[in-house]
Amino acid sequence: MTSFHLTLPDYVVVAGYFVIVLWVGFYFRASLTGAKDYFAGGHQVRWWMAGISHYMSSFSAFSFIAYAQMGYSYGWVSITLFWASVPACVLGGLVFARRWRRARVITPVEFLESRFSALLRQLFAWAGIPMKIFDDALKVFATGLFVSLAVGLNLHWAIIGCGVVMIAYTFLGGLWALIVTDFVQFLMKGLAMLLLLPLAFLKVGGIRKAFTGLPAHFLRPSGGPYGWIYIGGFFLLIAISYNGSWALAQKYYSVEDERAATRAGYLAAALNFLGAPVMIVPALLARKFLPDLLAQHRTADVYVMVVLKLLPAGMIGIIIAAMFSATMATVSADYNSMASVLTKDVYHRLLNPRAEESHLVDVGRLITLGLGVVTVFLALWVAIRHQESLFHLMVTVFGLLLAPTLLPLLAGLTVKKLTRTGALAGLVVGLVTGAVTLGIKTWYLPHVKGLSPEWANYTFEGISLLVNIGLTALAMWLATVFFPASEAEQDRIRRYFTAFDLPVSREEKRKGTASPVRAIGISTIGVGSLLAVAGILSHPLEALSLDLVLGAGFIVLGIFYTRKEPAKAREER
Repeated sequence: MTSFHLTLPDYVVVAGYFVIVLWVGFYFRASLTGAKDYFAGGHQVRWWMAGISHYMSSFSAFSFIAYAQMGYSYGWVSITLFWASVPACVLGGLVFARRWRRARVITPVEFLESRFSALLRQLFAWAGIPMKIFDDALKVFATGLFVSLAVGLNLHWAIIGCGVVMIAYTFLGGLWALIVTDFVQFLMKGLAMLLLLPLAFLKVGGIRKAFTGLPAHFLRPSGGPYGWIYIGGFFLLIAISYNGSWALAQKYYSVEDERAATRAGYLAAALNFLGAPVMIVPALLARKFLPDLLAQHRTADVYVMVVLKLLPAGMIGIIIAAMFSATMATVSADYNSMASVLTKDVYHRLLNPRAEESHLVDVGRLITLGLGVVTVFLALWVAIRHQESLFHLMVTVFGLLLAPTLLPLLAGLTVKKLTRTGALAGLVVGLVTGAVTLGIKTWYLPHVKGLSPEWANYTFEGISLLVNIGLTALAMWLATVFFPASEAEQDRIRRYFTAFDLPVSREEKRKGTASPVRAIGISTIGVGSLLAVAGILSHPLEALSLDLVLGAGFIVLGIFYTRKEPAKAREER
């Protein structure tokens, strides 16, 4: 990847942004006295905060690089694949959001004990941990790589530095810190993308000329190695992931009531629909003003090159902070959701059932710290081994593990006839199927003579996803049909859904809880102040003017939120 260097205003934005993120963690630290506060925000998260956090927690800095590379190389298909998140979030708003809220949980696997059994609760708790740790390690590695190239820092120290910041504010502030920083990160990311898009259109001569002269296949919904089989498998994978992944489900069950959960899902759908073209179109247009990247085998550099080509000096720090924030939103959400499972579903359930709430918060913080340390060490291992191919391998592993670990979870919320034998069969058959298809792809297909590498790497992966999802669902159905529930289990299911069908009422807010709206306001003022200072330090008049205008806008927005009382905000909703 191309290296580049930041100017003083860029350093001000990046360093100041990290300070703001850490301040948010300290802001909420004292008011988190119970596990429900630390892991579920006391079920008081506003719908618009949850929707934005859902959107921000779904992709990382690697997504900027990967989707931009795909868009530059193959065109609109990159937006098609990103848009897989839209029907997934709409499905969440229609079905799963309110069901997650009705589960009345503070961890995503907690309901499995009353729905199925204590054994299944533990199996699914442990099955979901490894893939998230490896996935997060790759995201930390990607962010560290970007940081090392931007500031000239040693890669290993860049990974450690990024990891420490992500761990720190999650450790201190729990879910509330994630929600607030996700909002600030959303502002930074939105600003970065909205800056690049019009500048890209101006660079190619306006909207009318933008899409003329591009390759013939460029504006088709499929393209390159991403055929309809791959796209179909990917859409199903994202539908499961966006509604069952622990960190994303957390956004649904942490809100005030069912209506808020539904609105959060629809907001996330809208943000994904609008955000995909805004983020990716500049990379498509780069084929016109950066035409040689394919020949130079530097398509992975396209997002960095677009930033350097289009943004004035002093504005690159906004992009860097936005890419940091994207990964921080994803990884920190995973830290908190994994820590919730290990604290409540393992430690509290098995080791110390009588633990007080304040003790569980301390345990949750220690587990968050431990998960962060493990993730950073794995990221360092990837850096030391220099195995960039691990990205593709780990994405494949993640995709194949997702269906067996999450599909029974979602079915348990929605399908009353599903038995514990069916859920267990889905887990086992899905894991076996995933291991078999991964083995075929990794060790068999590369040795088949005359087989297209494109088919082996992409079409077969799409087939693998469809087969894995299909066999997981089939195993759940067959085991439920041929091994019906006993009378005792039928009674358990009836009792669970009788309680489940009761509408959720809003919980009374605990006194002494720090105001998230005020934290959002102060953080937004801080970001605006950073931009204003960066503008003052910028020499080019263009950068100075842009920074000052944007900074003033952020400060005004922050003042609005700071002065807005929480009670009044709820009435306005």
